[in-house]
Amino acid sequence: MEPKKRLEELNKEALEKMDEYMKAKGEAGTEHHEKISAAKDKWQQAWNEFLETLLVLEKLEI
Repeated sequence: MEPKKRLEELNKEALEKMDEYMKAKGEAGTEHHEKISAAKDKWQQAWNEFLETLLVLEKLEI
């Protein structure tokens, strides 16, 4: 399996497991829900930056 595809699967799996964990812990309050949403957004931004870095490295053939 190519590494990029595996990384995408790992990202998807991490998000799914986080959702499962949150469901297992019960409903969060409004304040906590906002923090969780902000954390998910940060995670996705970091993921996008990581993919951009991989593309640059791929172009440089590193």
